[in-house]
Amino acid sequence: KDLLVDRGYQEAITYSFVDKDIQHAIAPNDLFVRLQNPISADMSVMRTTLWCGLINAARYNVNRQQQRVRLFESGLRFIEAGDGTLQQKRLAGLALGNAYAEQWGEATRQIDFFDIKADVEALLALTGCGFKFVAAEHSALHPGQCAEILDAENNRIGWLGMLHPNL
Repeated sequence: KDLLVDRGYQEAITYSFVDKDIQHAIAPNDLFVRLQNPISADMSVMRTTLWCGLINAARYNVNRQQQRVRLFESGLRFIEAGDGTLQQKRLAGLALGNAYAEQWGEATRQIDFFDIKADVEALLALTGCGFKFVAAEHSALHPGQCAEILDAENNRIGWLGMLHPNL
């Protein structure tokens, strides 16, 4: 968390309950847990990804004229697993707007895939384990700007990419 804060991110804490439409748009193949008595219609399922809350938080900030948003969240995701609900701890981040905070010494430019990749590489370097990025496709991420993050044994440990234009 300290590394992400040092790199300009702010920690977000979002609800575990999300809108089923947003959940389905981001992860259409995930089996999600429906709530029997939801707080509201837009909080009717348990999240299977932290991206739902981060996207809503980013949209909230952009609607309030924030030009540069850097958010991360550490929390649980919930997967329907036959006889119960599987809870898995995850870390997710989201960045949009200018690559650098406003300053006189650096020209303004929009953040890109490689800026985010550098942040993820710095985070993964703290583990001391090997990892690699492999071009891949994810329904919530932009085609051509998406990669799987694999560990030394080629197990997927995460995703990296620009949000799909439809999202």
